[in-house]
Amino acid sequence: MNRRIRLLGLLLSSAAFAAGSAGAIAPVDEPGVCLECHADIGALDSARHRHTVFADGRCSACHNPHASRHAALLGEEPARLCARCHDDIAAADPAAPHAPVREGACGSCHDPHASDHPDQLRRATADLCASCHPVAAGWTERPHPHAPVADGDCGACHAPHGSAYPGILVRDVPGLCFTCHDGGAGFAGTHQGRDLSASDCTTCHAPHAAELPGLLRENRHAPFAGGNCKTCHGDPAPDAGFAIAGDGRALCLRCHRGVQADLETDYNGHLDHESSCTDCHAPHAADGAGLLSAPQGVLCMRCHFEGTAEKPKAMYATHDGMDCTECHVPHGSPETAFLTADAVAACADCHVAAHRSSHPVGPDVIDERTGEPVTCLSCHQLHGADFPQYLPLDPNMDLCVTCHKK
Repeated sequence: MNRRIRLLGLLLSSAAFAAGSAGAIAPVDEPGVCLECHADIGALDSARHRHTVFADGRCSACHNPHASRHAALLGEEPARLCARCHDDIAAADPAAPHAPVREGACGSCHDPHASDHPDQLRRATADLCASCHPVAAGWTERPHPHAPVADGDCGACHAPHGSAYPGILVRDVPGLCFTCHDGGAGFAGTHQGRDLSASDCTTCHAPHAAELPGLLRENRHAPFAGGNCKTCHGDPAPDAGFAIAGDGRALCLRCHRGVQADLETDYNGHLDHESSCTDCHAPHAADGAGLLSAPQGVLCMRCHFEGTAEKPKAMYATHDGMDCTECHVPHGSPETAFLTADAVAACADCHVAAHRSSHPVGPDVIDERTGEPVTCLSCHQLHGADFPQYLPLDPNMDLCVTCHKK
């Protein structure tokens, strides 16, 4: 009975407040009333870091005691609700917001009531970041982790809500690196006295962890590994940087002559400008084979399938476990879409028995829609298909009637 009276008091006093009653409003012990049902929330009162309104017992600052259009009886959507008090974060409006900020999911990182971690984070910073960025989980186990990584201090380099810099860094590179690595004779000697003020340190050094001392990336370009910087950059002059003389693509082709033949193919758009090589390859060192600046799936997606707001980019990945270069030639090909062979042969290398006794394909079977021979790609959309087996339309009828209308 006592509990019902207290709940009724909360409801009536709130109703009187909402109606603008001029009469006195009976005070309500909000946490006392709310926590009679929400005892799990009450248990957080002993946490080391408590949200201000939670510590003050002002449950109704965030929750409507009667009803709401929003989950957990919140007064507004979480992002707008948080912005009422945390207007400094809302006003920052970073050019590159962290995904949870962009999605308004404050609660994915912060507990709205209390936590044992600073800023009411749900977990220790490194563990929290690794829950979305699983690649980070093994960094501390590598022989040479970067000091902030070893300390679990992701915020030393990354802005947790977002920033104007790639990778939500707190500032640009190399300025960020120089906040800790301030040079000196040894530093200058290692870099042959060259000016690093406009350099990208990550072309040689892994920013998180590495197998080699100095955070050097494992797979190194031969001139770099041999300390022969002048092979590409020329003889060092006082205060010289690492600029190269002339066209970058021409410089690479001096040694990588086999790629020259790809310039003569019908499809070679990846080699059409002077920075073509460094668009995909790190000039000094990389973690993967071929000096690729990122794993193939990540690297190729930097350019391909941009502007596809109707579907997440991940929907365009295909053939799980395969690299892009198993079907596509990266530098140039006589086949459309940089395929390794024509649109039937490329697929038949793996799908030997496909359509052997069903749908015909080949130069003698003409697609009435295009006037071109029927290939695997006439029916299968290998990137971004909506139906199984990479079909763009429902195979029960919609796909077939695009050709077979009678």
